[in-house]
Amino acid sequence: MKGLWSHATARADRGARRGARGRAPSFRARQWVLFALLLAAAAGLMGRAVNLQLVDHGFLKSQGDARFSRVATITAHRGNIVDRNGEPLAVSTPVDSVWVNPQELSGSIEQLPHLASALGADRAELTRRVSSNLDREFLYLARGLTPPDALRVRQLNLSGVYLTREYRRYYPAGEVAGHVLGFTSIDDVGQEGTELTFDNWLAGENGAKRVIQDSRGRKVEDVESIRAVRPGRDLALSLDLRIQYMAYRELKSAIQENRARAGSVVVIDIDSGEVLAM
Repeated sequence: MKGLWSHATARADRGARRGARGRAPSFRARQWVLFALLLAAAAGLMGRAVNLQLVDHGFLKSQGDARFSRVATITAHRGNIVDRNGEPLAVSTPVDSVWVNPQELSGSIEQLPHLASALGADRAELTRRVSSNLDREFLYLARGLTPPDALRVRQLNLSGVYLTREYRRYYPAGEVAGHVLGFTSIDDVGQEGTELTFDNWLAGENGAKRVIQDSRGRKVEDVESIRAVRPGRDLALSLDLRIQYMAYRELKSAIQENRARAGSVVVIDIDSGEVLAM
């Protein structure tokens, strides 16, 4: 009985050793397969990294720049017009204008009443303008805002609503010299009178710079200067604002007194031939 037990135990031990020898090669094979898969994955990741850094680097950089890099215009300051004594007749002062990207603003239509209130505009008309231009990326809503109005718009912090710096022309002498000076368009371009005649002299040349913007269009960083801005040059007229005012006052009084339809006065310095009032 004892011999039979010993014989059975010996056979079991031999079977276990054969099973262990059979499992060992199978485990090592799985190890090599797993190692090969990890190596292939690492090689694929390395190849992809090399491809992105060397082969597709230029394309990816251009795509990134197209989304966050913009060329911003630097508006040139228009030259002032002064009289012979340096008194200002026409000056440009910085103002803010409001423009929107209708595609971005379309997700905040419910905020348009607040924007209309800040701009002092009709709510229905503002909503109609934005809704009918959803295919555009740029739409002016208001030009030449006063500082308080611009501050109210800025405090709304609406997505798709932006403020840009422009210049607005002012004429301190008003109608006293208005007929001589003429006027400019909303884009600060001369339209009549001295403003038109000397537009090339008064108008500057806008500059340009490359900037980085965030997803809401706000400037994050100035990258480089593309073109330097050239401000307009000041223009000094031979007019004397004091004499101009007196001539205007007397002419207006004479027209009213005589019930005339029109009148004109020209005051000239007889020594130099310069026009002092017109």
